Amino acid sequence: MQTPSRLHPARPAHGGSIAPILIVVAALALSTAIFFLFTRKKMMVREQPGAVPAATSANTKAGTAKASTPPARTAARTAAAPPKIQPPPVPAPAPSSFAFARPVDLGRELMRSLAKGDFATAGRLAAAADSAQSGNASKLFQKLAEMGFKPGTEDQAALLGLVENRTRIAIPFTKPGTNKTIRIQLDLERDASMGWKVAKATLPKEMSSAIAAIPAAPAAPAAPGTTPPAPGTLAPMKQLFTVEDEADALTFASDFVSHLLRHDFAAARTFVDEARVPVERLVGLCIVFEEGGYSLNPGKPLIITIANPEVSWVIAQVQSGTLQQNTEFGVELKRADIAQPWKVAGLNLSDILGSFAKNASKLGVPYTPIVKNPKGGESLALYFEYDRAELHPRALKQLEVIAALMKADASKKLRIAGHTDEKGEDDYNIRLSRGRAEAVKQRLAALGVPAAQVETAALGKAQPLSPNKKADGTDNPEGRSHNRRAEIYLDF
Repeated sequence: MQTPSRLHPARPAHGGSIAPILIVVAALALSTAIFFLFTRKKMMVREQPGAVPAATSANTKAGTAKASTPPARTAARTAAAPPKIQPPPVPAPAPSSFAFARPVDLGRELMRSLAKGDFATAGRLAAAADSAQSGNASKLFQKLAEMGFKPGTEDQAALLGLVENRTRIAIPFTKPGTNKTIRIQLDLERDASMGWKVAKATLPKEMSSAIAAIPAAPAAPAAPGTTPPAPGTLAPMKQLFTVEDEADALTFASDFVSHLLRHDFAAARTFVDEARVPVERLVGLCIVFEEGGYSLNPGKPLIITIANPEVSWVIAQVQSGTLQQNTEFGVELKRADIAQPWKVAGLNLSDILGSFAKNASKLGVPYTPIVKNPKGGESLALYFEYDRAELHPRALKQLEVIAALMKADASKKLRIAGHTDEKGEDDYNIRLSRGRAEAVKQRLAALGVPAAQVETAALGKAQPLSPNKKADGTDNPEGRSHNRRAEIYLDF
C-alpha cells in the first residue's frame, strides 16, 4: 500500500498563498506613516508665528514665480519685512460731462453757476476744452466776485454773431458802484464729442486786474530737445482769457446796433464817421427801429462778411413782431490803421427800408420814414390824416430825435415842406400844406429848437410822392395817403 505522499504531488498550504500580499501591504502602510509624520512636522513648522521655511533647491533652481507662492509663505514674508507705503494713485482728469446743443445754453449755464457762487463749476465750464486751465478760471471768477462784479440773469446771455469759424456770445456783469453793464465775450467752437466749448474769453478793461491777481503757475516741463520756458511763465490761462484793448469789428458793430435798437440816437451817433454817413440816415434808422419794434434775430444776429484789418462789413439781421417780418441792413466799418478805433463808414438800408415800407400799412397810417425828395437827397416824412394838419402820435418821437440833433448844433438849419394829395382846390391845398409844415415847426419849438433854425414851405399838391391815380385813371387811395405829408429835408 502506497502512502498518500507518494501517490499525489504535495499541495502548498492555504496560509502560504497570501504571505506576499501581506508583505506588500505592510510596506505601503509603513511608507504612508513615515510620509505623514514628516509632512505634518513641516506643516506644524509653517503654522508657527514668524517661522520662515527654507526654500527648497527645486524652487531655487526653477525660479518659482510669486504668483505660485503659497498663501502661508506670503504671510510669513509680509510679517518678516516692514511694509512699504505706496503713494495714492493720481486720478486721471474726469472727461467733461458738459454737452450744449446751442451756444447760448453754455452762457446761461455759466451764469447760473456764477449766480450761485459755484466758481468751481464755472471754471470747468469756461475751460472744458482744456481742464488744465479750470483752476485758474475758477480763481478768476472768484476774484471778479470779490471785486464786486455781479452777473446778470441767465436770460441776459446773448448771442452776438459769427466771426470766422466761431460763434460769439456775451455774458453781462454790473460794474461796481454804477448801473453800467459790461460784458465778458466768449468765442465758442463746436466739438463733435461735447457740443459747444469756449475757445477764447475776452474781458473788458474794467476787469483786467482780475487776471493780474491770478498768480503765475509753474510752466510745464519742456519736451526733450526743446527750449525750457522762461522762469515765471504764466499758466495757460493767459491763452484762454485776454483783455480787450480795442473793440474788434464784431464787438463794435454789436454795440452800435444795440444803441440803435434802444433808440439811443446820441450814443449811436458817436460810432459814426459823419463825413461818410449823413446823420439823417442814422436818424431815419433809429425811427424805423422804434416804429417797427425791431430786435436782433436771436438765431442769426450779426455776421461778418468781410473781415480785414482796416475794412469790415457786417450784416445785421433783425425781426419785427409788429410787422411780422425778418429783414437786414448792412454796416460798413473802416479805420485808418489797426491802432485806430473803428467807425461806421456806410449804412446799406435798402432791404430794411423796403421791407418796412411794404408792411407799414399794418401800423395804421402809411409810414415810410425816409423818402427821396424831388430835389435829390433824402427827407424824413411825417404823415397826416385826410384833410387834417394835426401831428400823428407816431410823429412825436421822430421830432424828439430831430430836436436833440438841432439843439446840439445851433448852426444847423432845418427846412420843412408841407404837401397834400390832389383832392381839392389849389388855394385850399396850399393853406393845408402850410398848416402841416407849421405844425411840425411848432412842435420843434416846444422841444426847445429856436425858431430861427427852422424854415417852412407850402407846396400843396405840386410834388407828389406817389401817383394820385392808377394807370387806368381811377383813384389811388394808397398813393394819395403817401402824399399827405410834411418832409423834413435832412441835408442840413
